Amino acid sequence: MKLPFKENLILILAIFIFLFIELGVFVNVAPDNLFLAQLFSTKRIKLGTPNGGEEWKTGESYQISWTSRGIDRIGLVLFRGAEPKWIAKNIESKEGKYDWQIFIWEEPSQDYRVAIFEYPWKKGNKIDYSDKAFTIIGPKFASCDTVSLKTEWPYLSSDFPNLRKVFITNQKWTGDLGGLEGADEKCQTEAEKAGFTGSWKALLGDDRALAIDRLKLDGVFVEAEIAATLTEGKTCHRLLGENFEKFLEKFSNLWVVNREKLSEGFLNSFSNIWLGRINDASPKDCLTITIQYPSKIISENYSFTTTCQNWSQEDDKILGYPPTGRYTPEYPKCYTPYGKLIDAVGQAGLSSGLTGGGAGTNSFTPSQGKYCENYQKLLCIEQ
Repeated sequence: MKLPFKENLILILAIFIFLFIELGVFVNVAPDNLFLAQLFSTKRIKLGTPNGGEEWKTGESYQISWTSRGIDRIGLVLFRGAEPKWIAKNIESKEGKYDWQIFIWEEPSQDYRVAIFEYPWKKGNKIDYSDKAFTIIGPKFASCDTVSLKTEWPYLSSDFPNLRKVFITNQKWTGDLGGLEGADEKCQTEAEKAGFTGSWKALLGDDRALAIDRLKLDGVFVEAEIAATLTEGKTCHRLLGENFEKFLEKFSNLWVVNREKLSEGFLNSFSNIWLGRINDASPKDCLTITIQYPSKIISENYSFTTTCQNWSQEDDKILGYPPTGRYTPEYPKCYTPYGKLIDAVGQAGLSSGLTGGGAGTNSFTPSQGKYCENYQKLLCIEQ
């Protein structure tokens, strides 16, 4: 029986698609069918799970799934922020799934995503990500001692007397924070988004109020992030300092020292936090701006304000600079380390930062000058 032309064409196309997808057979096509050839030869990869909203537990196994076309092998990574971790590599793409056992001490967080990509990675390879973040929660223990022994670092239970919880924001802002009040509101918003209860304020001072004078800073300092959950519902938190003074010391420690004392996520953000005037030791004016490539105009490397003018400015230069016309405004003055009096036309704020020449010699500082146009995080303390 001879099929009509239309049915013939449909049958040929169906066979063509089957051969290409199921058997990997490449069919020569005429130039007028070039569009079809391109359509069906396009590589594709799509992550199925986790795709956002899942709640997975450390120590348990979960299935990562995907669909793909035209890709031989894939790699899988877990990421939260900028640093990815391998889950699996060199897996046959046709499997479409991988059983992943989550490391028992993987840091609990609500901000994890998985990326799947054509392996080995090179520029132009196909890649896909979880559409939204998913949660990894920690195991339940009888006491926080179990966590402390495993990690060789003290963890305290949430019912420990006089705990003062701390976290670093995920979001970043310029020096225009809306003043101290605006900074506190940003901390409160992020705390509520993370599921932290209570009242929160930023570890931040300005020209009128030192941070130590406007915050409740008594108690034992711990990370707000939950490291583990106990059987009775209490939670375990990583120790940051037996008091505020011990916690503040970490802003001046060597990087290699803090690597042992802080969790990975906390450490990665610890050098990019707006702080302003914490205490009387914080400079009140004439701040040297620390950048990789300083301006050749020396005045632009100095800021009279150390708080982005009470956290209201996001420009790197003061208003009226550079001068226009014949009139030159009177600019604030600062002395260089060599005793020379110069104009200070930069605008900067005190921030945490790193000094030194390498990982082994870098040390943290709570008084690094950074332009107000920079985007920095906030450190939030429970009140």
